[in-house]
Amino acid sequence: MRKSIKYIMTMATISAMAMTMTGCFGPETSKEYVTLNDYMMLHYTDDDGNEVTATSADGNEMAAVACDNEYVNKYAFEKDGDTYMDISGVKKYIDDRFYYDSTENTVMYTNATTIYTSPVGSNEVTGNTKENLDFTSSVMDGEICYVNLKYISKYIDFDYKYAKANGDKPAVVVVNTKSREDKNGTVKKNTQIRTDADYMADIVSDVKADTKLTILDKGDEWDKVATDDGVIGYILNKRVKVGKTTKVSYKNDYDTYTHNVLDKKISLAWHQVMYSSSNSGLSDMIKNAKGLNVISPTWFSVSDSKGEVSSIGSADYVKKAHSAGLDVWGLVSDFETDGNGDYYIKTVVNNTKARQKMVSNIMKYASLYDLDGINVDFEYINVSEGAGYLQFLRELSIECRKKGIVLSIDNYQPSAWTEFYDRNQQGRLADYVVVMNYDEHTTSSNEAGSVSSLTFTEEGLKNTIDEVGDASRVINGMPFYTRIWTETPEDESDGNGKLIEDAANGNYVLSTKAVSMDAAKEAYTEAGATPSYNEETGQNYVVYEKGSSTYMIWLEDETSVKARLELMNKYEIAGAGYWKLGLESDDIWNTISQYFK
Repeated sequence: MRKSIKYIMTMATISAMAMTMTGCFGPETSKEYVTLNDYMMLHYTDDDGNEVTATSADGNEMAAVACDNEYVNKYAFEKDGDTYMDISGVKKYIDDRFYYDSTENTVMYTNATTIYTSPVGSNEVTGNTKENLDFTSSVMDGEICYVNLKYISKYIDFDYKYAKANGDKPAVVVVNTKSREDKNGTVKKNTQIRTDADYMADIVSDVKADTKLTILDKGDEWDKVATDDGVIGYILNKRVKVGKTTKVSYKNDYDTYTHNVLDKKISLAWHQVMYSSSNSGLSDMIKNAKGLNVISPTWFSVSDSKGEVSSIGSADYVKKAHSAGLDVWGLVSDFETDGNGDYYIKTVVNNTKARQKMVSNIMKYASLYDLDGINVDFEYINVSEGAGYLQFLRELSIECRKKGIVLSIDNYQPSAWTEFYDRNQQGRLADYVVVMNYDEHTTSSNEAGSVSSLTFTEEGLKNTIDEVGDASRVINGMPFYTRIWTETPEDESDGNGKLIEDAANGNYVLSTKAVSMDAAKEAYTEAGATPSYNEETGQNYVVYEKGSSTYMIWLEDETSVKARLELMNKYEIAGAGYWKLGLESDDIWNTISQYFK
């Protein structure tokens, strides 16, 4: 039966409408092309909302960088046939052990045994011997140091490729550092690579049939892929023929970082020595210290901006400690300042000559006093000194490794503002990483509280283990001191303390002082108060009134110390440290000794 022209016309109209809405009965598809400079991070908006564009002060053609198949906001360029990458990108994405000293204009690479130094713009490198390279190790572009990837590959196992610019596509440096299995693929018919696994995602690149791809991540409908010329994105997997899988692996030198680890749990006490004459009191300090096996006297301090280190050490002290069965780890601190109140360490770690002089001075004292180890306690490092601080630790670790003495490093609890301490690198460099698990509440706090509650301690310990990556070399630092807190109504206070505004109960002045275990007990006993166990903090707690003031103490005693030592066993860490010797009650050693037999 013949259909009417009207019927045929109607069906044709419906079909055309359907094709318009669905794209020939398929999903709606974007025909928009992404701006490649934005997509490849040559132009981006930073965390502060600033527009950043890759530029060269010296006229070099800036290339995007794809590291392990992700575009990153670091840059590179090709010069005289070699590929150079911004050193900040090298440190972040290839290996952090490269270090640029802007004062001396040198690039350094430090492994477990050797420091390699090369002046910027030179083909010379000095390690154990001087070597002339057949390429330039690094160059400056404006104020930014760029390192030759050929030079980096001399020490680090990775691969890279420079893909030249082509049309709208910028030049791309493809860097691979992680071992992987690459699935090879071939495009079956002309198609597009898109920014995301979505038909409406913008197009990154048109690709022709027979184009070779690496399939990075295989999905149900879309595969994440990379082309040989540095384009990364998503393609319909029905358009790709999957080929062979190639295994790619890279070696590292982590096993060359040997660790001088004691064959027992560490029970360490810091001994605060203020004057050289205080060394003679060691015997009295340790007479009841059952279970103690390491003592760390606070002898050394960075004393000027040129790397000098002052000492109040004593060879006789070390002999007495050894006779008592104790190892001695001399502590070096960064607490000294110049006439303007600036900490010397801030200058020293960022200057290679001063930094290496500091290392030499520390090792001189290690030999002079026959030390068993060095304990680094640098607490005034900020992000601007972070790279220099880590370089100091690398250089010091080499010398400690050569001498066969222990290197331990003290750290705050992990937090966003201490990321630059890089505990993961510390774990590789040092024999032990210490977390100072105290000062939860201090004189600057707006409320009274524990010096180190059990939840605070456990969180700091777990986070440190996660960052270090090896619980067996983490030491948990705990307090031998506590704080007496006082709250006094504002109108009855002498004004010493911090004013706390309290609309509900009235303003009050909060004050506190750090005291020993015995002093805390004496205070609440004299007041006739009785402690009770506080579940929230895992400590005994006491509160009492005197006049118009309220006093509160979260006690450090057998209960709190035992709870922390139980954490030592629970997480199978290296041991415990105590700040500081002399603040403990005599009987606390009975508790400690049960865990170190």
